[in-house]
Amino acid sequence: MIAVSGANGFLGSYVVCMLLEKGNQVVAFKRDRSSLVEFENIFSTYFSDKESHKNLKNNLTWVVADVLDIPSLEAALTNVDEVYHCAAIVSFLQKHRTKMIDVNVEGTKNMVNISLQKGVKKFCHVSSIAALGREKSGDEITEKSKWGESKNNSNYAITKYKAEMEVWRAIEEGLNAVIVNPGVILGTGDWNKGSCKLFKLVWNGMPFYTLGANGYVDVKDVSKAMIELMEKNISRERFILVGENLQMKKYLEDVAVSFGKKKPTIEAGKKLSQIAWRVDAAKSFLFGKEPSITRETARASQNTFYYNSNKISQKINFKFTPMNKTIDDICANFLKQQL
Repeated sequence: MIAVSGANGFLGSYVVCMLLEKGNQVVAFKRDRSSLVEFENIFSTYFSDKESHKNLKNNLTWVVADVLDIPSLEAALTNVDEVYHCAAIVSFLQKHRTKMIDVNVEGTKNMVNISLQKGVKKFCHVSSIAALGREKSGDEITEKSKWGESKNNSNYAITKYKAEMEVWRAIEEGLNAVIVNPGVILGTGDWNKGSCKLFKLVWNGMPFYTLGANGYVDVKDVSKAMIELMEKNISRERFILVGENLQMKKYLEDVAVSFGKKKPTIEAGKKLSQIAWRVDAAKSFLFGKEPSITRETARASQNTFYYNSNKISQKINFKFTPMNKTIDDICANFLKQQL
């Protein structure tokens, strides 16, 4: 039996779909009263031929389990052989800092401790490239990079770093685990959240760009890499999952071209970015809406970081999907859902 935490979230949904496709029995964790809308949308997109795949849900069992509720985890992880820990809070808002500490750090601590207690055979932890640290713009980052305190490390990055430390601690205590550090994950999902939201913004007209750069990866590549690493005799290691390092300008231009929209033409330098997040914060306060730009995202948009994925390519001969194909596929699915 395979358990997936955060199974109704963006990445978790794809991991569940891929595990079901391979014929596995899956126990999917969701919090009480949390929605399955995103999962159902991703499931129907992933398995577009519904007739031939509708019976796959017979191998899927939803359980109410919260990473902060130890009794629920103890029950959900009973008789489980493998765990994919995808549950996490991703936010760049200061007000979510405490919540991220609770879910990302304490939640991971609970997951690994109970997995040890229950004798789970293998554990895959979804970390982030953010957990590798970002000391100065222009660095190339590998799995051997050391965490360093820096203003470039967001609250999210700090919580993912601390969460990863809990996994390393559990590994020393005997947990058979592997860690993945994906970049910005791209794929079809909820167009109002996360990386999907940017596609909607470009569709509606995005005149601005920045010159910062980051690592990007297809959500299906992340799911596939996790499953392959779990199937092989690989543990006590972490792997960067970045298909391509892209400048934000190039990324936005590629999305605009795929949509047949006008490319962004106005560079948002440091001063304009600083003004933008302050204006967005004021609008958020006045109208009660979450800001699209924060101090952390404004700063990150100006920085350039490059991530080296050679390790997983060499270890298991893994090949990433070209980003232009990923972007084209996402845009095509977006357009289908607008009809």
